[in-house]
Amino acid sequence: MKRVLLSILASLLLPLQAHAAAGFSCETAENETPKFVVEGATPRAGGALINFGAVLEIGDRKIEFKQSDVKRYFGKGGVIQVRISTKSGDSTYTVNVNAKRNPKDEDDWGGTYEVTVAPAAAKDKSAKKNVTRGTVKCFVD
Repeated sequence: MKRVLLSILASLLLPLQAHAAAGFSCETAENETPKFVVEGATPRAGGALINFGAVLEIGDRKIEFKQSDVKRYFGKGGVIQVRISTKSGDSTYTVNVNAKRNPKDEDDWGGTYEVTVAPAAAKDKSAKKNVTRGTVKCFVD
């Protein structure tokens, strides 16, 4: 009877071990404007994001992005690419992050970002967009 109970308990614990996740975090330098942090997690086997969050601080505004704001994600083979977009107030905020692992140092993930701020209800295609580009540093576990 003890063996049966032990076997049942062991089999219940097996699925818990299969849910290991890998995470990433990318951010601008402290003195960089705009300032943002992008974080996410995926199953270690790869695939879609299972957790995501981002914060963009631009001027006196703080915009928070949710998982539903992710328009594109790719994370494989030493590359991370994220595109997020949301509307806040009268503007649409879009952030693109492209990072690549340094082949000589697995802990070195450098990359670039692009933040675009555009009028949310612009019917005129020539409406002014504000685009800022810079570098990011990413951390992967």
